[in-house]
Amino acid sequence: MPRRVRPFVMTAVMGVLAGCTPTTAGPMVMRLGPGVPQQNFFQLGLRAGPRLNAPQLSERGENGAFQGDAKPFVADQWGIDIDGSVTVPVSDRLSWHVGLQGEFVGLPAPGYGVYSGVSYYIGSEKVGMAPALSLRGASDFGLGDTDSTSSLFGVEATCAFTVQPEPGMSLGLVPFFSVQQSLVNPGSQVTTHFYGAVVAAQLKFGESRTKLELSGGFGRAHSGDTSWNAPVAGVRGGR
Repeated sequence: MPRRVRPFVMTAVMGVLAGCTPTTAGPMVMRLGPGVPQQNFFQLGLRAGPRLNAPQLSERGENGAFQGDAKPFVADQWGIDIDGSVTVPVSDRLSWHVGLQGEFVGLPAPGYGVYSGVSYYIGSEKVGMAPALSLRGASDFGLGDTDSTSSLFGVEATCAFTVQPEPGMSLGLVPFFSVQQSLVNPGSQVTTHFYGAVVAAQLKFGESRTKLELSGGFGRAHSGDTSWNAPVAGVRGGR
């Protein structure tokens, strides 16, 4: 298979198999700058966001009453992921991204997921933008505290607007929009939308390849007829 075709095939396959975890920590693909075309970039850290299937579980009586905007950080509707990802350069501007996630409760359990997508950098070494499209979804495989199985799958579009004011530093604004199917089996399926934006910074340590990425922002989540504000945040190391 040609080298430049393989990432697109893998993205489609992984999107069918799985995607993000039941905690939706968008944006998944966040390319802060042109990157290094000759090197893979690995990242690992924690990311937080809403549980888009929380309203369904509340309606079924498997969670407490849905709190919405009143308590955005309550555990039933907001969670933390362990997030590991790799960015693989396909060309000078095109990159393939793939990541694994696990629900963070001391150890990653019970929700697991994977996301995969592509990004394209437009601009110079100092200023640019990187639109991206990714497939995502996940499941708790029925291993959670409820009697049902919660799953998500869908697609997310992002665009990172970045500046590099000095070598080793990248600052960005990253709006995102996702559409997903939220399945709580047996018997419940709704379409969810999650959109918003984060501000992000990526800092390099000295002459090494090690980087620290910080991000934070807000999104608006819609699940069926229910909507609420959802903070998103993340901290990852990379090299």
